[in-house]
Order: sequence, then C-alpha cells, then structure tokens
Amino acid sequence: MQRTTIPAALLLLPVSLCAQWLNFKTSGIPRTPDGKPDLTAPAPRTQDGHRDLSGLWAPGASRL
Repeated sequence: MQRTTIPAALLLLPVSLCAQWLNFKTSGIPRTPDGKPDLTAPAPRTQDGHRDLSGLWAPGASRL
C-alpha cells in the first residue's frame, strides 16, 4: 500500500501547487484598506437591480 501511495502523492503534488493563485488580484472585487478582499461587501447588482452572479465559478469539493 505504502509503495504506491508515496509515489502517487509525489506525482500529484505539483498539480495541486500550480492550482493556487495566491498573488492573482481579480479586478472589480471590493477590498479593505489593507488590500484583502472585503467578504462583507454587498453583492454587485446589474442595471435592473438583480444580483450579478457572473464571474469565475469553480465546483467545490464533493462530500460523498
């Protein structure tokens, strides 16, 4: 079991590290004075007043 687990983990580690976008700043996100995203800001609205849900969406982890 351990003979396969360690090489598989070492093979998949670079893939997960490349998925982290720590220094990528998306324009249009409300920010606090220190530059961090303001998670308490109201949702953006379209011209007709509905919430604007366009943007970058990714599926979350499955909990099956």
